[in-house]
Amino acid sequence: MVKDAMSVKKFMSPRRRIRYYWLRLIRLRGNPFVIARGIAVGAFVGVTPTIPFHTVLTVFFCTILRANIIAAVVANWIVSNPVTIPVEYYLSWRIGVLVTGKKVTWGQVQLMLHEIHSASFLEAARMLCCKFAEVLYCLVTGGLLLALPVGLISYFCAVYYYFYLQRKRQERFLKRISKNRWQ
Repeated sequence: MVKDAMSVKKFMSPRRRIRYYWLRLIRLRGNPFVIARGIAVGAFVGVTPTIPFHTVLTVFFCTILRANIIAAVVANWIVSNPVTIPVEYYLSWRIGVLVTGKKVTWGQVQLMLHEIHSASFLEAARMLCCKFAEVLYCLVTGGLLLALPVGLISYFCAVYYYFYLQRKRQERFLKRISKNRWQ
């Protein structure tokens, strides 16, 4: 009996799922700059505290910056996972409080996250604009300041890595051709 790919992925452990997406990311082929832009956009958006809108923002920015959407979405899933999200939100809150000078408590952030989690998409957007504007301002400011170095570092690391992969693939190809030529 053959199982479809979605049912197999549904029952993967979190560690195995992250490894699966990581392997998909490193096996992408194409222009290293386009892929690196996609990874940088995905990492940048993944670190920002915009959970209900991550995929929408990722696709939007990839379209504007002509980045690889697949690389961006996979990088977003790797960076923004259930293990890292609490750390990202906490750091965003701390940085936002320091920079903006607002008196936002961690309890207010937790209340906002809890209410948004239980709301629909449109209701969450309405609550963010009306009820939690000050908390959101603090979180987004801190998140942007936290995401900027993450995006830049991921871009330069990805450019280096994909150029390295291209060079290795080219060397293997040339070795295979020269080996076949002399036989």
